[in-house]
Amino acid sequence: MNEFEYEPNPMLQNIVKHPKKPNKLLIILVSIIIVLLIIVLVLLVRKPQVITTETLREQSLDEVAVELEYFIDENHLDALDAYGYDDLTRVAINHICTGVYNCNEISGDEVKEYIKNNFDKEVTLSNVNCELNDGVLYTYDSEGNKFVLDSSHMHGGIGTEDIYTKVNSIKRDGNKILLVLNKLYFNPLQSNYITTDPLGINRVYDSKDYMHTTESGQDIDLTKLSANYENQFDDLKNIGTRYSYTFSKKDGHYVLEKYEVINDEE
Repeated sequence: MNEFEYEPNPMLQNIVKHPKKPNKLLIILVSIIIVLLIIVLVLLVRKPQVITTETLREQSLDEVAVELEYFIDENHLDALDAYGYDDLTRVAINHICTGVYNCNEISGDEVKEYIKNNFDKEVTLSNVNCELNDGVLYTYDSEGNKFVLDSSHMHGGIGTEDIYTKVNSIKRDGNKILLVLNKLYFNPLQSNYITTDPLGINRVYDSKDYMHTTESGQDIDLTKLSANYENQFDDLKNIGTRYSYTFSKKDGHYVLEKYEVINDEE
């Protein structure tokens, strides 16, 4: 043996341990998990926004009719039948004073707001004549911007609330709704008949055939009246007075663009 040649010591070989090689399967599994986590995080960050488009169902004409009848009733637009479309101030005052005790002064701004909201019109405020054409009923005070009732001018007037309403027809015309209503009125100060108008002119029934006793006295039996009118409606629908309304929507609510009284039989 060459004196310079190295001979490993068997005992040292047993003492010095070689490091273990990493498990290849474990490395692959860890790598896959890391990759999957990265993919999940990316998907969460870049998740596309789901936009749900709701298809709005157009209301049926029957649904619109119910809504418009409520609108007419809520804003006391039946007063147009008595006062006319040319006297919106009187219609506004009637609405404002309904259910108000001693409604002797009415704000001009409140009148204007009512007319703007319901008819989309601007008005110039002035004195309001009585519907029976016998003088001024409300004097307009321009300085105080208010209407003042002439308390000496008090007498029975025209009724402004019908006792029964039925839809004659309703149709769409572009973005407008054309509604025609049949109405029944009864005002014993005007007539002993149930009529299609507040003046008691166009007779339908004799009121004595529909009277019944109530806690406050004699009144119309609306159950009997409505049943008979419904059963006879095909024969009565185009007789007497009907009321035509043209509505449109502005800023999400209805406005009455046009109002007409139909008198002639078709």
